[in-house]
Amino acid sequence: MLNNELNIVSFNVPFPPDNGGAVDVFYKLKSLSEAGVRIYLHTFEYGRGKQPELEKYCEKVTYYKRDRSSINGLRLTPYIVCSRKNQSLVQNLIASNAPILFEGIHTTYPLKNEKLKKVRTLVRMHNVEHDYYRGLSRTEPNLLKRFYYWVESVKLKRYQRILKKCDLVLSISPSDHAYFEKTLQVNSVILPAFHAYDRMQQLQKKGYFALFHGDLSIRDNSKAAHFLTGVFSKIDIPFIVAGRTNDKNLLAKIELAKNIQFIHLDSQEQLDDLIQRAHINVFWSSNASGVKIKLVNALFNGRFCLANTPVVKGSGLEDLCEIADDEKTLIYKLIQLMDQEFKEDHFGLRKERLASYDKKRNAALLLELLKD
Repeated sequence: MLNNELNIVSFNVPFPPDNGGAVDVFYKLKSLSEAGVRIYLHTFEYGRGKQPELEKYCEKVTYYKRDRSSINGLRLTPYIVCSRKNQSLVQNLIASNAPILFEGIHTTYPLKNEKLKKVRTLVRMHNVEHDYYRGLSRTEPNLLKRFYYWVESVKLKRYQRILKKCDLVLSISPSDHAYFEKTLQVNSVILPAFHAYDRMQQLQKKGYFALFHGDLSIRDNSKAAHFLTGVFSKIDIPFIVAGRTNDKNLLAKIELAKNIQFIHLDSQEQLDDLIQRAHINVFWSSNASGVKIKLVNALFNGRFCLANTPVVKGSGLEDLCEIADDEKTLIYKLIQLMDQEFKEDHFGLRKERLASYDKKRNAALLLELLKD
């Protein structure tokens, strides 16, 4: 990599790292910076604001406005892509002549420009995007939004051929890697998600409660919170729902249950403390996509993880979690796990499986992949 310079194009401002995509991008650029890479970050800004924290790890941060006009929804190119079409970005990338890491298929419109063929281009795929949008269309109750997600899924499946124009796809999970390499027939390697932790916590005594956390403004998380609140209201296990929400129905359900508490999350430190005090971290989703970063966080930072199949499917982390796919099995597993201690053999297996998530190792791997 010439002069150790790298352009990173991010779909959104990656700070604060308070959602899965932002976590992977932020800790990736932090790890690369610590490895001596001079990073030129290009990021779309639409609500998160300019973040001086990013300047600690980047030579330069350039912000671009995302075009969120409704006309982009009528184009053949997916909305998440054409709303990030920006000629200034393309010209800046051409002028740089340094390798480019595109974060998500969202940012790949510049690959259409033939002048970028002279530089090495990698695309980080956080999931198989058209599958993710198809999943959103299945679970969305609003008919208009459901139609939008379905149309976007169709457009993304057609558009994903753009990945043949890059030199390499960085897949986040074994199942995604298999799809990109075998089905789409593009060059792919597995690069596990970057995250906040340098070491695993080895917690000695039992925890105190079961915990579910997430961004409850996301439909899938909100739906899971309602379901789990209903389940825990039938059993006598302390349960905490943590996140941010204005859902009065959910808060009312929680208020009625003596063993359930809602905690408004304000910081990563607060969440880490909850994960470390929990005996069981519960994960529930209707949509299988990529690797859930919050699951990785809990595996590094907590005790037992209990999830349904869509959370872990194809992640390579299946054997580190207890699996339950219906209410009856979920209740049985919860009661069983609350009576168990998290022992040395649990920790040993987790340490072995999560060795591939070492950030320094993966930063070094990425540097090798960026070389021509």
